[in-house]
Amino acid sequence: MSLKTVQRCLAAVVCCFALATGYISFVIFERQAAIQKVSRFNAAWTVSQALAEFLRLEHVLASYAVPNSGVEFDEVQLRLDIMFSRLATFETGSQPEFGKGRSLTQFIKSEPANEQTIDSLKNRLDAVGTLVEAGGATFDVNRAMGILRPFDAEMTAFSSRAAAYGTARAAEERVELARLHLLFTSLAGGLVLCGVALIALLLRQNRLLGSAHSELEETAAKLEDTHGILMLQNQRFDAALNNMSQALCTCDPAGRLVIFNDRFIHLAGATAALRPGSNLEEIFAQDPGASSAALNSLYDCQRQLIREHQKGTFTLDLPDGRSFTVSHQPLADGGWLATYADTSERRQAEAHMWYMAHHDALTDLPNRVLLQDTLRRRCEEQQAGDDHVMILLLDLDGFKEVNDTLGHKLGDEVLKQVAERLRICAKGADAIARLGGDEFALLMTRKCSALDGMAMAEGVLALIAEPYTIDGHEVFLTASIGVAREPLLSCSPEELLKHADLAMYQAKADGRSRIRLFSFELEEKLVARKALENDLREALQRSEMEIHYQPLLNTASKRIEGYEALLRWKRGSFGYVSPAEFIPVAEEIGVIDTLGEWVLREACRDAAAWPSDITVAVNLSPVQFRAGNLVRNTLRALSDTGLSARRLELEITESVLLEATEKTLATLHQLKQLGLRIALDDFGTGYSSLSYLSSFPFDKIKIDKTFIQDLSSRSDALAVVELVVDLGKKLGIRTTAEGVETEAQMIRLQEIGCSQVQGFLFAKPQPAACLDFNVIGRLAAPVLASAGFGKSSLC
Repeated sequence: MSLKTVQRCLAAVVCCFALATGYISFVIFERQAAIQKVSRFNAAWTVSQALAEFLRLEHVLASYAVPNSGVEFDEVQLRLDIMFSRLATFETGSQPEFGKGRSLTQFIKSEPANEQTIDSLKNRLDAVGTLVEAGGATFDVNRAMGILRPFDAEMTAFSSRAAAYGTARAAEERVELARLHLLFTSLAGGLVLCGVALIALLLRQNRLLGSAHSELEETAAKLEDTHGILMLQNQRFDAALNNMSQALCTCDPAGRLVIFNDRFIHLAGATAALRPGSNLEEIFAQDPGASSAALNSLYDCQRQLIREHQKGTFTLDLPDGRSFTVSHQPLADGGWLATYADTSERRQAEAHMWYMAHHDALTDLPNRVLLQDTLRRRCEEQQAGDDHVMILLLDLDGFKEVNDTLGHKLGDEVLKQVAERLRICAKGADAIARLGGDEFALLMTRKCSALDGMAMAEGVLALIAEPYTIDGHEVFLTASIGVAREPLLSCSPEELLKHADLAMYQAKADGRSRIRLFSFELEEKLVARKALENDLREALQRSEMEIHYQPLLNTASKRIEGYEALLRWKRGSFGYVSPAEFIPVAEEIGVIDTLGEWVLREACRDAAAWPSDITVAVNLSPVQFRAGNLVRNTLRALSDTGLSARRLELEITESVLLEATEKTLATLHQLKQLGLRIALDDFGTGYSSLSYLSSFPFDKIKIDKTFIQDLSSRSDALAVVELVVDLGKKLGIRTTAEGVETEAQMIRLQEIGCSQVQGFLFAKPQPAACLDFNVIGRLAAPVLASAGFGKSSLC
């Protein structure tokens, strides 16, 4: 309900309240008048008084008739006068009119009998009065009594009628009073309700007024806050405008300035008279020098967008070296808004970032991304003729060892010098790039023959091989180079790089410090190599790996002392792959550690089921020593299988000793402390020093089969074997001859005193399930070996 409606209701209630108050006053007045009338006259009372006086008169007369009664004549005269005065009240017109049926006259006139009674009373009183006047004190009392006494009944009836009349009038008055009382009560209740309504409306109005007041105060507070916010927003707007990195201005449809910031003023120049309402066209037309050349140039490029009412963004490089990016936005009212961003630093930063993203940070040579982009652009030119594109991919040999021994800092210096040498010797190349790590590339896109490319590669190879002197260290490096050459018309950058990579890969595989030119035969060979690598990575998951065992026989006791575990790979449909083929690949691709751990665990598990005096020998790769988890894997294999450490023999090659570091020697000593035995495999084929035999207590030396094969035909081979066996005896180290295949070799080894023999003369390597430890039990004589010794152990 609105405040105005409440005010109207309040006014109506006040009016009703006033009217009800006036009418109640009137009713109260009427009620008081009626009560007053009733109290002033009562017909029944008057008639009853007249009857009483009449009876008193008769009594006085009766008493006066008795002598010596004490009643005087005066008293008779008084009572008679009183009756005459009462009679006077009954006369018509002698009483005031109080309303309908309320006066004594109205009662008398209400019935004819009343008037007859009054007339009869008057006549009798007149008769008695005449007797009294005539006789005086001696009047005839009895006669007077005779006149009055017959009238007693009529007077009594008259009084009864008056009483009945009065009762009727009283009842009517009560009804009227009840009506007035009800009306008064209703009006009073109405007044109370009006008062309550008035109070409620007043309270409602007060609440509305209070609410309106609160709302006004809240609105005023909000207006105050809004004003403050608007002021703050205006300040922020000004601060934002003036702290923008771009110059900004807005113009109306007529080209007059509406809003602009400080940077726009700076862009326009100190002499430009800029103010809201200034027309840019007029400023430029009146005084071209009043604004800066930068703004003039930018506005010239902006005019077409303004005329066409089009949105646009453009970048303009100014003669002074600065660059601005203009963003033009038309407005709905026909005006426009524009921002002018000085992008000079950003473009310089972008150029620097582009350079950093496309060049090697260490050597400042182009990187792989830029090389590929250059190659792609050159191939897309598709020039006619005999133009070819050639790429030389170079990878440093042994650079990892330089990093490992001299540190990465010196390694980085080596790479820098390599880059400088490439710049010197490959001036005819279109691009020289470092592709990452120790890999570089040279790109030639001019007319160049394969001979030219090979000649450049040979020059690079020779220059790279020259020694490097860094911080007093002399470093020697070689490189493997792959060369790929294709016609420009059919050039594919990805294919060209792939071919060069394949050729370089083959150069490394051929012994390093090599140059190889790509051919499709080479690709087929390398694709097969890649397939071999992929299959080798999944060989364990496919359960293609097997372990075969070859016995080790004691030449003195003629008994089998143990078996050497040899890894075999049955490569699906290709069949068995030679260990000499896949073991080096496994070392190169990093799966040899996983394979070695599996072989060690499976060999220990198989040996745990053999007789307790039979040992098992497992070969270790140098890569397993570099992995750093060899001791832990060995302990886990022994623990999981329950094999005693004394029954396990680990064979290492001379290459492990060549790479021997403190870490490697510490690993060997930890393995030795476990209680197992260490054997030096293929002794005599490498470049190991005899000092290793004294620096580490080996349990066994295994003589390589190349010496055993020439044992009976070459005296120098026999001398070497005798020397090794004799050395072993003096150092307390057992010796094992590998590759024994003939009786003559066996007899000669027995004569020399070799501790153990191993070879196809006794048994080929076979799975653990095919071993029979009881069949090959003893060598009674060397001749028995040719009579089937060891053959019965084959599956």
